[in-house]
Amino acid sequence: MNSMKKISFVLMSLLLCLTPFIAIINAQQLLQIILYTNKTYYWLGDEVRVYGSLYFNSSLVSDGVVGLEIDDPTGYPLLFRTLSTGTLPSTEEVEIVSLFPSDEYGKPKNSFQRGYQAYFTTTVRNNNETTISFYVTLTCFDSNQGIMDSINWNYALSPHKNATFILPFLIPYDASIGTAIVYGNTFTKLPKLSGTALSIEKSATFTITGTIAALSQISSMFIQQQSGSFLTTFRVPIYQYNGTYTIYSTSRYRNQTATTIPKTIQLQVPDLNKDGKVDVLDLIIVAIKLGWEGTPGSIPADVNTDGTVDVLDLILVARALGWGE
Repeated sequence: MNSMKKISFVLMSLLLCLTPFIAIINAQQLLQIILYTNKTYYWLGDEVRVYGSLYFNSSLVSDGVVGLEIDDPTGYPLLFRTLSTGTLPSTEEVEIVSLFPSDEYGKPKNSFQRGYQAYFTTTVRNNNETTISFYVTLTCFDSNQGIMDSINWNYALSPHKNATFILPFLIPYDASIGTAIVYGNTFTKLPKLSGTALSIEKSATFTITGTIAALSQISSMFIQQQSGSFLTTFRVPIYQYNGTYTIYSTSRYRNQTATTIPKTIQLQVPDLNKDGKVDVLDLIIVAIKLGWEGTPGSIPADVNTDGTVDVLDLILVARALGWGE
């Protein structure tokens, strides 16, 4: 009987010792990001919608931020965003004080020609009591929501000090002409390395000019954002890579950090004859099969895999003309 009491005492003592560790494990699971995309497969130029919700202790968080990073098929980070889930936080650890397009000397400049260098002057402030190392990121979109490129810069800043960067950015030759936008953010590390946002996202607009008419803009659908949720829409234009894109998301709230398992989407291009480019030969493949009906996707000319070869398939190929050339 005494042996049973000793065993019970030991088990109870062990349970009491483990209780704090169990509490810590549970605490680490309080913050959760749910991430979605509206589709898994897209054509280059399609609108991609990334959205989701942020939960703390199973309740929606209405005053949080979620950091996003999207890498192209080569692993290069193409997009950085910080998305709000409702009310913006009242404090920022590394604040973006100002962001504006400029020349290489930091003088404001609002217009840049395709194929030429643009610059963005960014001033940040460390609101911490200690020196902090962080990343400044910029992502540029053209007038058709097309992601042009992103840049990131690692820096260490003393407490309550400002720093100004003049960061160069090459405007692609194929970027859509018109009003473009740049988004600026700061992160502890890049989101794919589990870094979280340190600032509220800032943005600025500028104009892209050129001599060739841009593609007609496709208006983005309006989506009503709900408290506790986040969303962003963008396009991967035809001057980017086709293949697998990877989406990373992170958040920090009430001293808890959450990351999601990386999510992938596939960006396709209608290179029907597999010669590494989209040209008139691909259009011909569709044109000679116009009117065909059968098993969806069983022939290359059924580009949208709806079981019919028609004008919609021609439009998909025409939209990608010039890719790979």
